[in-house]
Amino acid sequence: MRYLYVLALVLFTGMYTFSNGYVIHGGGDDDDDKKNEKKDDDDSGGSGSNNNYLEVNTQTSLQFSVTQPEQFENVQTVHNAIKLQFKTKSKNADIYAKVADYSPPSGADRANIPIALKHSQDNSGNAYSLVTTPLQLTYQDQRLFVQPKANQAFNFFYDLQLLPLGYDYPEGQYNFTIMFTMTQP
Repeated sequence: MRYLYVLALVLFTGMYTFSNGYVIHGGGDDDDDKKNEKKDDDDSGGSGSNNNYLEVNTQTSLQFSVTQPEQFENVQTVHNAIKLQFKTKSKNADIYAKVADYSPPSGADRANIPIALKHSQDNSGNAYSLVTTPLQLTYQDQRLFVQPKANQAFNFFYDLQLLPLGYDYPEGQYNFTIMFTMTQP
């Protein structure tokens, strides 16, 4: 029997990649190099901070194991896997996601990343351009939604999905780093 193991991780590898409650505060323009963002001394997240911030938490283990034929043919889902909590007091905020790193075993197609995010719930009544269908992640930033400025914390929950692989993927461990970015025009 052929085995394929897939591991998906959200790792703290840069300014906007998080795990286990790391908080980045900031307020200005942000681009891909993240040099303009600064970490605020107040790491209180949504509890009383008047600054803009983005916090990403994993709600459960982000791992998939593919060992049975039906797992190669169907979507696997980790429900409510990722929670985005943020405040955008001064300006509207665009929230993006992308794969910052993808490490497949030798012989695998690095261009086709079989990971998707699917919006499951939120506490915002006025977010717009919200992508509610599964969004296959790529190496390029993809906008998840736009949140108008407001003086409150918002929570958005996402399912993590492993898309059907088919039978052409080589055996081994596949590692992903997912990067979330909040920009304010």
